[in-house]
Amino acid sequence: MRFLLTFALALPMAAQLPSRAAISASNQDDEAVERGSALFAARCAGCHGGAGRGTNPATDLIRSAMVRRDQVAGKLTVHPDASLAKSQIGDLGVWLRVLLVSVAGKGNQDFLEILTGDRIKGQQYFGAHCAKCHSPEGDLAGIGEKYDPSVLQSLWLSPRRSKTPRTVSVTPPGVSGTLERIDEFRLTLKEQSGTRREIALDDDTKVEIHDPLQAHYDLYPVLTDADMHNVTAFLSTLTKERSK
Repeated sequence: MRFLLTFALALPMAAQLPSRAAISASNQDDEAVERGSALFAARCAGCHGGAGRGTNPATDLIRSAMVRRDQVAGKLTVHPDASLAKSQIGDLGVWLRVLLVSVAGKGNQDFLEILTGDRIKGQQYFGAHCAKCHSPEGDLAGIGEKYDPSVLQSLWLSPRRSKTPRTVSVTPPGVSGTLERIDEFRLTLKEQSGTRREIALDDDTKVEIHDPLQAHYDLYPVLTDADMHNVTAFLSTLTKERSK
């Protein structure tokens, strides 16, 4: 592991790379971890960040359902930069598992009481940033007793994409529907009729995407730890009794 530790120290501290304890807790092969960490730094970190958190929400691997389900190998085989050997893809998968273990806190720290925020300040923050789309007496009624605080915090920080799909309109050919997939070269959408269409993208294609979750992503650059805990503390008070 000497090489891996040297590599980790060479990157900016802000990358928050896994500690020795987190690497050990991942139960991955040491040599594969070493190879995967070096390969990720050389081929992936430019877009996905040294610790996989991305440079924007779209490149954040830690929040990716595909990564969490350990399905990254299939995605990499069709990546535009597909010059990776099967063994290299396996090593990258190992390193991503290490990153997920680290984010989960295994080997780094124990999660204690999560409700440490000020619920009054959380209510004020909610009113200023969230009330346009959400209501304590409406869609969020009773949410405080429906979820454990740690799950509650995770849900409002990273809402379920399956519950709130993106819609898209593409001109030409002048079609619209639910966005299923998009990259630099093509997109796939499902029209209201249920027809699935794949459209090649070029400089003349106009793509307009409406994302109901964009307001959540816009908070990422400005959301402080205090704001996060304050809002969670407020949401935890939203019981069915209160909504009556």
